[in-house]
Formats: sequence, structure tokens, C-alpha cells
Amino acid sequence: MPSDPSIKSTSDHCCDHEPQRPVEIAKDACCSDSAQPQSTPTQSAPLDIPAGRVRTQWRIAQMDCPTEEALIRKKLGGMAEVTALEFNLMQRLLTVVHRVDAQLNVETAIRSLGMTPESLADSAATANKAETPKPWWPLAISGLAALGAEVLHWAEQPVWLVALVALAAIAACGLGTYKKGWVALKNGNLNINALMSIAVTGALLIGQWPEAAMVMFLFTVAELIEAKSLD
Repeated sequence: MPSDPSIKSTSDHCCDHEPQRPVEIAKDACCSDSAQPQSTPTQSAPLDIPAGRVRTQWRIAQMDCPTEEALIRKKLGGMAEVTALEFNLMQRLLTVVHRVDAQLNVETAIRSLGMTPESLADSAATANKAETPKPWWPLAISGLAALGAEVLHWAEQPVWLVALVALAAIAACGLGTYKKGWVALKNGNLNINALMSIAVTGALLIGQWPEAAMVMFLFTVAELIEAKSLD
């Protein structure tokens, strides 16, 4: 497919990732993650809106680090209806310049990545509503079960008991990671969620039950800290 030099992407990065300033990307490829000079929201030029195109903003609660940004950029960057993308990870905002009749297609593409786009107008209308916090007890159960699997292993308890407790720990906190990893693999993206899913599965297959449970628990804690740091 011939490249379209009109596609641009900017991002406000979080975490320990290198920031980027607007760069042109091909329509059939994802932007490079190589280091770029830092840009700030006040320095970013407004997205150009060609004739026949509109500018729409969505709030995406699941988009809190460059891992999700890369998935969205690759998915939308390959759509002929999309002209430009702009990311604000700190506010979890995605701005898209697209064809007038393509808003539904863009939202469908984002939902196929396991994310929920909410138009900025809807976000403003519900901004004063308190968000329901995620329950903390599944993570607590996972931590206790992962620790229990370690103790049972060192106490030389039956393998089946260690495996059962370890699987309970992974199920309590790791299903979301597996889901994100599967979505990434389906879209040809070997991101951290995909790699973590593969690593934990590999540990289970070779019988390293306590290690698999503890790694998944610690990774989930790290993801939670990353998301809370934005809040």
C-alpha cells in the first residue's frame, strides 16, 4: 500500500519510555519507538484538518502507557479513513482526524483492541460522576496465594497442592494480562503483556508453579502502580 505522508502521530509519554514529537508515518506501519526530542502539549502544533475530514476526541480509560498507544497507533494508522493521530496519555485522550463518516469505524477498531472509547462530549457530561474503583480483594488473594505456593513448595508439599494454589493466584490477578496479551498477538504486536503471558505460561509448562504465580502477581502490582501514578 502506498504511504500517506499526511498521517502524523504525537504522544505525551508516561513511564520510563522515551518521548516523541510529531513524526510522519506510513499508512501500513506503526511508528518507530526510537528516541525523539521531547515535546509538551503546549509545544505541539494543532492537527491539520483537511477538507472533508473532522477532528474527534475520545477518552480511553485503558490507555495509560505507550503499550496501549502502540496498539492503537498501529490499528488506526492502517485505516484509509484516518488522517492523523494525537495521544495524550496523562489525560488518556486520543485525538483523531478522520473522514466525516468514519467515526463508527474508528470506535469499532478501538474496541477490537479490548478498549472502550468514550467521546469527549460524553466524558464531560459524566466528569462529575464518581468512578467505581476496582475491588482490591482479587489482588490481595493473588498475593497471598502466590506467597502460599512459595511456602508450600519449600515445605515440600505435594506438587498438585502447590500447582492448585499457584493457579488460583494467577487466575485472581492475571486474566487481564492474558486477555491483553492475546489481543496484542492477534494484532501482530509482541508487547509486554504478550511477553508476560508467554513467560508465565512457559513457567507453568515446565512445572515452576510458585515462580509463575509470583511473577504474575508482581507484574500486576507494577501495572497498578503505573496506572495510579497517572491518577
